Formats: sequence, C-alpha cells, structure tokens
Amino acid sequence: MSLKEITKEHFGKTSDGKDVYVFILRAGGVTVRVLNFGCVVKEILVPDKDGNITDICLGHDTFEGYEDNPAFLGAICGRVANRIDGATFELDGKRYDVSKNDPLGNNLCHGGFVGFTRRCFDWKIDGFKLILTYTDVDGAEGFPGDVDVTVTYELTSDAEFMMDYQATTNKATPIDMANHFMVNLAGHDHGYVGDHIVTSNSSEILEFNERFIPTGKILSVEGSLFDFRKPVLLGDVLERMPGKDGLHHSHLVQGHDGQKRLVARAEHKNTGRYLEVWSTEPQFVAYSCFYLDFLLKGTPCKAGHVYQKSGGILFMPHKYPNAVNVACFPSVVVRPGETYHASSSYKFGVTRTCDVIS
Repeated sequence: MSLKEITKEHFGKTSDGKDVYVFILRAGGVTVRVLNFGCVVKEILVPDKDGNITDICLGHDTFEGYEDNPAFLGAICGRVANRIDGATFELDGKRYDVSKNDPLGNNLCHGGFVGFTRRCFDWKIDGFKLILTYTDVDGAEGFPGDVDVTVTYELTSDAEFMMDYQATTNKATPIDMANHFMVNLAGHDHGYVGDHIVTSNSSEILEFNERFIPTGKILSVEGSLFDFRKPVLLGDVLERMPGKDGLHHSHLVQGHDGQKRLVARAEHKNTGRYLEVWSTEPQFVAYSCFYLDFLLKGTPCKAGHVYQKSGGILFMPHKYPNAVNVACFPSVVVRPGETYHASSSYKFGVTRTCDVIS
C-alpha cells in the first residue's frame, strides 16, 4: 500500500510577520507541496515511465518570489479569476471600480494587486485534506461585501490532486475562483512545451478582442487551430495562433451540467507523463505561457532557471471571463444566503498513448 500523508514545514514570514508554511501531500507515488500563502501549488513531483521523479510545476524557490509573484505562479486567483473589462462593473444599480492591475490592458486581472494571491490563509489538516480559509473584507480591491473563502486540497491514492472552492458573502458580489499553476510535464525547467500533446472536450471557444476580453460571441472550433478534440502536438499550432501569442483562449466544456467531467488532457511522449483535468466548471482557459518572460523580466525562479515564453502550460477551469459585464453569460454574482462552490482536479499518470476524449 502506497504512503499517504500530509506534513508541514515552516517556509517563511510575510512582510507583516505572518508565518507561511509549506504542506507536503504524498499519495499515489506523487508529492505535492502547497503553501498557506495564496493557496500556492509550489511543487508537483511525478515519476516518468522509467520511474524518474521530476518537479513539473513552474514556481519559485523562496517565499519572497511568491510574495511578489507577477506571473501568479501556482496561486489562487480571486475574488474573480481572469479579467474584468475596464476594471469596472455595475451590480444592483451601483457601479464598482476595482483594481486596474492587468499588465496587458486597463482591466482587473486575477483578483487585483493583492486579491487572494498574496494573502496568508488560516489552515487546518482534516484527515488527508488541507483546508485553507480566509475572510476578504468589504472593499478589498474595490469589491463589495465580506467574503468567507474555503479552499480544500487533497491528493488521493490514485494520484488525483483535488481542489474544492467554497465562499459565502454578506453582500452581493462576483466570485469566480481558480488556481493558476503551470506545468511542464518534461520538468519545470524543460523549456518550450511544443513537444506536449493536448486533447480537450471542447467544440467551442469564446471570441476575444485584442485586450483578451470576450466579445460575447461563441465560435465553433471546427476546422480551426483550436480543435483539440483529437490529440494535437502543440508545436504544430502555437506559432500559427491568431495574434501570434500562442494559446490563450477560453474553451467551453461540451455537455456541461455542473458535474465533474474530464475537460482536457496533456501528455509528454518522451517521459510518458500525462495530466488529466477534471472540473465542474463550464469552461477552461488553456494558456501556453506566452507572456512568462514578459512578466518575470528575467528573474531567476526555481533552481535559478529563467522561464521563457511558452515554457509551461496552464489549464484553468472557472466560469466565463468578464461574466459580470456580459449579460448573455451565466452570472457569477453570489448573494447573501447563497454558497459559491466549484471543484476541479488534476490526475497524474504515465502512459505511452494519448487517447481521444469522448
């Protein structure tokens, strides 16, 4: 029977003196290290087809890297993941102006300058679950309402890393959380992910404008570079993507009904490692990390490695981007008495083939 446990070690202190811990989750031959700061996924150690264990998660060695973390490496994004157009929205007849922190446009991005990404969460261990909690106060980043957040992490015996998000509020407010961890299945320092094979359960994508804001229009992937319903070698499509900034698009999940389903899969042929993404959410952002070098500006990360553009891949399930401003998108507003709930999981394994998702 394989080892299953959670342990913790001290990792550092925030600039205002709060203790930061790294929690080590071991199960199914996989080890995942996460922080109570920003719910960061710091490390994912996975064997390859020959049993060689490598860290596949892009990140930083030190706490100082995560306290800054301009690329949101491994961190939770909230209250609202992705972008809010113009960093403003109207709710119940009142306009709210939120933080304009998007380096690629005049928008809110992934929750703001601090958001949930740069907050120290309270923690407890319940069996083999790590439960992280935080209260975001009324007015944080310009959002209304006190929001009580719970993020639960669990690594199962069959190497499935489960993320569960819940939140309640005392005022109507948008909530849409997601984790921004990036992987390279050949190893975090491998470089270009063009040698990864990707499959997805998506026949439609959202149309975006030049500022990465959805127009409200939904496009079929049929006959396009975004059709991953059969396995696609990323290197065959990345340089041909519209805008020449790689894969950075929202894919709608076929048959979405709120139940957890397989939405995407990536595989690295040489090592045999694969990652399956499961989620209750209606869409996922597939991102080939084109802006890594721009955001990190040459800053050395793990083991002194300088991450370059397209050095990792991100699959981030959540609700529709900018939904608070697009009437035809399902609402992300949570009201008093309601509970926001979403769940995603990432299953790691080794194979020699990449099957079509059906």
